[in-house]
Amino acid sequence: MAPETVLEEQRQAEDLDDRKILLVGAGTLGLVGLTLGLVMLFMHLVGIEGPKVTPPAAFAPPRLQSDDAGDLRDYQAEQRAKLQGYAWADREHGLVRIPIERAMAMTAARGAGAYAPLDPPRQPDPRR
Repeated sequence: MAPETVLEEQRQAEDLDDRKILLVGAGTLGLVGLTLGLVMLFMHLVGIEGPKVTPPAAFAPPRLQSDDAGDLRDYQAEQRAKLQGYAWADREHGLVRIPIERAMAMTAARGAGAYAPLDPPRQPDPRR
């Protein structure tokens, strides 16, 4: 057998009947329509009504803040006071909060060692 003969035997026949395809499609649509009609008839006979949609109730907007601009001013003033004032950050560990300008001046005064550790590294305990 030549290779062309093998390929011709594997091809699908081109003699498809258009009427059969249309009948299968129409039958499917008819079956779906009949099913929906029977379901609607059953719902009507039994007395089942469709879903009832109730409109959503109107809620008042949340009242989280009574004076937005004043609250923002107070918050910004509080943050500015924290950035510009002295206070304890952690009293137990001896950490304080200082103004940004003072911290920048102290860092600049340290020069090249500005980012070196403040405390020397701990030596391991020789007894362990």
